[in-house]
Amino acid sequence: MSNPEGRPPRNVLGLPDRFVFIYAAAVALVTFIVSQLYPRVYESQALVSFSVSTQQVSSPQVTLQLLSGLPGSPALAQAFVQRLETRAFSGSLDEPDPSRFFEARFEEKRGLLTLKARGSTPAGAKQRADKLLAVAESYLQERLVTAAKTSVASSLEQARLDLTTGEQILRDTREMLKSAPARSDNASPAVAAGLETLKTDPAVARSSNPAITYLSLQEAQFATQVASARARTQAMEGVLKDPVSLSRLVGQALQVQVLAPPAEPVRPSLPKPALWALIAGFAAFAVGSIGTFLRAEAAGDLS
Repeated sequence: MSNPEGRPPRNVLGLPDRFVFIYAAAVALVTFIVSQLYPRVYESQALVSFSVSTQQVSSPQVTLQLLSGLPGSPALAQAFVQRLETRAFSGSLDEPDPSRFFEARFEEKRGLLTLKARGSTPAGAKQRADKLLAVAESYLQERLVTAAKTSVASSLEQARLDLTTGEQILRDTREMLKSAPARSDNASPAVAAGLETLKTDPAVARSSNPAITYLSLQEAQFATQVASARARTQAMEGVLKDPVSLSRLVGQALQVQVLAPPAEPVRPSLPKPALWALIAGFAAFAVGSIGTFLRAEAAGDLS
């Protein structure tokens, strides 16, 4: 670089080139001092692992219904994260805009839900984090209960239809038994062999009255099916009429583990005076250096 006028190159702010470092240091110092005046923001967080497992459900009558209707843990977690970004939890969290103080993130690969809360004091941040954790657990429980109710109610309608159909078939079978002849003339070995050829049960084909035997077996089979359908129907009706019982069953399926409970933070998360001052200093140095280069270029001092 040449300088025909013998003057040192100056940056865009009019400062001599040797003062760029002083300028950057001054900006960093001012930034550091100003950042100290910002209100402190503390952050407390909880780490939660949860899963939906029906292996722990102890009621065999409704296990299949719960299995078919419970959503998976990733869907539940994502739904909670999305709703936290709205005003859905304003009442339960006592905040008009929960996204200002609360944050949730779900890592699907690890199956971990991270809950964060901010406050002006360490105790306030922890208190909010405790509240957020309680709201998350309550939300997961409520969503599972709602899904279980829907699934059990749908299965109950099917069980009632099966019960009605089975009872009608059983009545028809018993009417046929009443009208069937008490004796049969088809109990010969030849008739028995012919029935076995048609893949009839040997116990039926070789009985003294195949028709009565067959209808009796059918009656016993349908009676068993009706009893099973009635038992399922009664069990599911009992669960739907007893919310406490349903919540208990869902509680068995929902496995929540708080790996890291909320705690009072030691240092504030914001502001960060040292980091902000460092960034501001580098930015000021870059601006000063670029200004020096552009001024020299405009003056024709570059060779």
